[in-house]
Amino acid sequence: MPRRYRVETFSGDIVDVEVKDLDKNRVAVRLIGDNEELEIVFRKKIDDDTIIVEINGETYKVKASEAGIFINDENALVNKIVELIPLAGASGTGKATGKVVARPGEIRAPLSGKVIDIKVKPGDKVTAGDVVALIESMKMVTMIRSDVDGVVEEVRVEPGKAVTKNTLLIRIKPFEAEKEKK
Repeated sequence: MPRRYRVETFSGDIVDVEVKDLDKNRVAVRLIGDNEELEIVFRKKIDDDTIIVEINGETYKVKASEAGIFINDENALVNKIVELIPLAGASGTGKATGKVVARPGEIRAPLSGKVIDIKVKPGDKVTAGDVVALIESMKMVTMIRSDVDGVVEEVRVEPGKAVTKNTLLIRIKPFEAEKEKK
């Protein structure tokens, strides 16, 4: 089943795209309402944020970071990409929502605010429910809790940094993921 994404450019334009898996390393991407497809082939993963892809025969380095998405080290002018999740509600309309989907262990900001404390560091073991960060918004402090038992892989923010809703704060590798590898 194809996945749909809403892409917001830095100029504020909104573009909806559909992504269809062709095989393990290839996807077809098309703009909603357009019949032309781009074929993207995943060639190599450099690190967690950077991959090499081939788009219609041309090779590109794509990096995603808090600063944005970069293609061949140049800003791709993309502000945000959000997966549109089909709803199977009572109406059965199948309409999509612009909700960011966090994978287990991806600790995201539940609201915009300022990070006032990070309670963990990479390598720390955490239990579901542990407070891992504090965010201040409108003079109120919100405790950010781990959603899984696991090991902190990455802390992507630091105290004093302003964040927006759904910003990835901390990545935790769930213990289940470690068991599957063995």
